[in-house]
Parts: sequence; structure tokens; C-alpha cells
Amino acid sequence: MIIGVFLFYFLLFIFVFSSPEKWKQKDKRLNRLFVFPALVALLMTLLTVVKVFFIYKIFILLFAGFTLLLGYWQWGNQFKNWWNH
Repeated sequence: MIIGVFLFYFLLFIFVFSSPEKWKQKDKRLNRLFVFPALVALLMTLLTVVKVFFIYKIFILLFAGFTLLLGYWQWGNQFKNWWNH
């Protein structure tokens, strides 16, 4: 059951976070295409195990996204250098 929940969220987030340009690139960035959705799916699966309601999962993801956005504004150049290497 837990593996099924993980796979559902993983496939959902791959669809949400992917773009056709990323699928056309066959280099090492294709691995990064799967890392972020896998981490978010793992977080959602852990929240499912703890029995957090769906709306609270969305709030947690929005809070995490907002925090990452603020971090990107602060350390954007370091993130870009890491992402391009």
C-alpha cells in the first residue's frame, strides 16, 4: 500500500514538474528530473503514514516551496552553479 502511494505521487509529480525540453535532453540532468519528484513523493508518503490530511500536505508543500523560493533569492548563484554542473 505504501509503495503504491509513493508510486502514485512520484508519477504525479514527474508529470507536474517535467517539460518536453527536459525529456529531450539525454544527459545527466535527466536524473535531476527524477530526484525532485522522488523527494516530494517520499515526503507525501511519509505524511500519509503519519495520517496528515490532504489539505495539510498541500500547506506543507506550499510552505516548503516558499522557503525554497526565499533560499533561491538568497543563494541563487550557488544553486545555479550546482544545477549546471
